[in-house]
Amino acid sequence: MKKQKFGVPDEDSLRWLAEQGGGISVPTGRAGSITLFECNTMHGSTSNITPYPRNNLFMVYNSVENRLVEPYSGGKKRPEYIAVRDSGIPAMS
Repeated sequence: MKKQKFGVPDEDSLRWLAEQGGGISVPTGRAGSITLFECNTMHGSTSNITPYPRNNLFMVYNSVENRLVEPYSGGKKRPEYIAVRDSGIPAMS
């Protein structure tokens, strides 16, 4: 993962969200536990400050009508591990 550049709210927006949303919750759990949340939830994550590895798994579900296409800007395609192009499933028409 690289540092996110887009979609990061500024300090005033974060303050407004925290005040309007009833504060900030810090999910914690025992070793080996997981936290699941809906992808549109405002969230933040700091770097792993332990000597033990931490894994992140991101799953994105899209409508079948939202097909992966060539990049609009002419940039590079996303790597296969991020944007699977050949699922082995026949395309729907």
